[in-house]
Amino acid sequence: MAKNDLSIFRNDFDLFDPFFEDDFFRGPKRPHQDFLKCDVIENDKDYELIMDVPGLKKENVHIDLEDGNLTISVETVTENDEEKKNYVRKERHAFKSERSFYVGNVKEADIKAKLENGELHITIPKEEEEVVNKKTIEIE
Repeated sequence: MAKNDLSIFRNDFDLFDPFFEDDFFRGPKRPHQDFLKCDVIENDKDYELIMDVPGLKKENVHIDLEDGNLTISVETVTENDEEKKNYVRKERHAFKSERSFYVGNVKEADIKAKLENGELHITIPKEEEEVVNKKTIEIE
């Protein structure tokens, strides 16, 4: 979607963006609102989540499973020597962000995750549907 497309689903829609360069007319900013966008692909036996996590290392990504909720959280830290640098402009900051998905009664050992080329791939098996044996009771 182009930046100037109108959509009620865009969080960063800014009517004044093409006309004004400063932040006076912009709405409230939510830090990292565009981070951890996710594609969900349904396959025959599982779901695959794909998240963009550019520049993050494995130790910056945490995946937890609790009560059927899968939570993916990422965190970056700033270097201690940054106070010594004479920044003219600084746009990169330390942050923490997370997303949660309800995955049901899936076992932790069945969930597979891989971080490769700035993408986090998580494979979650589908819950097996309970087979309900329907029995008919005769009426006397």
